[in-house]
Amino acid sequence: MLNNEAIEKILGTKLPSVKIKDIHWKTQDSTPESLLFYKFTGNVKSDALFTERISNSQFAFLIVNKDHPDLPENSFIISEEKWPETQKEVLDLLYPLPPLKILAVTGTNGKTTTADLVLQLGTLIGKKGFSIGTLGVREYQKDILDFGQTSPSFIDLRKFLNIYGQGKEFCVLEASSHALTQKRLYKLEFVAAGWPSFSQDHLDYHQTMEDYFEAKTLIFKHLIKEGSLFVPREQKELLAKLKNVDSRVIETKPNRGESPLFLKTTFNKNNLEVAMGMIEAAFSIYPEEKVSELVSPEGRFYIRPYKSNYIIVDFAHTPDAIINICKGIKETFPNHRLKVLFGCGGDRDRTKRPLMGRAAEMYGDVVYVTSDNPRSENPDQIMDDIEKGFERTNFVRISSRPEAVRRAFEELHENEVLLLAGKGHEDYILINGVKHPYSDIEEVEKFLRG
Repeated sequence: MLNNEAIEKILGTKLPSVKIKDIHWKTQDSTPESLLFYKFTGNVKSDALFTERISNSQFAFLIVNKDHPDLPENSFIISEEKWPETQKEVLDLLYPLPPLKILAVTGTNGKTTTADLVLQLGTLIGKKGFSIGTLGVREYQKDILDFGQTSPSFIDLRKFLNIYGQGKEFCVLEASSHALTQKRLYKLEFVAAGWPSFSQDHLDYHQTMEDYFEAKTLIFKHLIKEGSLFVPREQKELLAKLKNVDSRVIETKPNRGESPLFLKTTFNKNNLEVAMGMIEAAFSIYPEEKVSELVSPEGRFYIRPYKSNYIIVDFAHTPDAIINICKGIKETFPNHRLKVLFGCGGDRDRTKRPLMGRAAEMYGDVVYVTSDNPRSENPDQIMDDIEKGFERTNFVRISSRPEAVRRAFEELHENEVLLLAGKGHEDYILINGVKHPYSDIEEVEKFLRG
């Protein structure tokens, strides 16, 4: 339970007599004993819902970042500048950080795989840890909590670190560009970090590649003075660019041990080298002898054999990710034809759609264009954007993803690899705010059983 007097000292105002027991940022989660932080974001549609949300929620005390005509009596306004620090000081009272070594992974592609490899390697060398990222909160080969984002809010992150960090020695986080710019990692310190790749994504949010890169470099502000940021030795251009930003950038070492099949591709070799460097920096142990025990993270180069074929499910959803995984498949299975099935998410960066189409066409002997998460967009418009990147006619267009996947299965011939890209671990298709149950992995398993 929080000490109300301690909170009053932080806020500089008197609280009601109700004892504060928790902290929330979502109105639907708040209780009559909660301190509720509600931030106006400047989004007209979202901010217009304030009155409705607050009238339907419960809280002991409300903290906002600007005035509003419908503010209740038990509320207080703090400035935008004081917002993250105020949250931190209150969280320090209720959810103090355990003595964890925190590691983080940023970059465009490979964050989830690299973070999972760090978790696996750390566990395999005898350290107790957990991860927070796209796959939720996880322990070694065990799902704990799915929170539906790459990086949670600052309040939720601090709760996760406190609750799931008890008795643990380390935590590895996925540090998205959104989380870095929105201060969701506020004043957390990383003993080591990784940056496995950088390419176009999220330009609907960052507008330019320069802004996107600058957002990622904010990770240096969280790195301890003695810490290191590991970048794949193969990423020469990224290495040079980052070394101009900060001297704590380290080029990875090659892995000399035997690797499982999913680590044979160049991009996963890069992810592995970054993960091994981070573990060595954190624990002074180079975990090379543990590599053979690694398994692929859920929905990342998930591979199943079928007769003379292979079916692969992967989360690849950027032009660079499509190129990397297709190149990796060609390198791993040089005597197989490649078929690529993918779509693009709605309400996101439209400029990458034709680039993804072009990337798939470059490597795919046949391309199936379909839906991903159309959200509020018309799937046909999304596929029209993708088609602008095609120069040949070796593609099939089917709006329904389940139907497209089934057709791809039916058209498998000898010595072919079928890549189902974009969904990975996801078990839904998001349409107009509704999650419709669907999983590429489940479709593969049903096909193999049948």
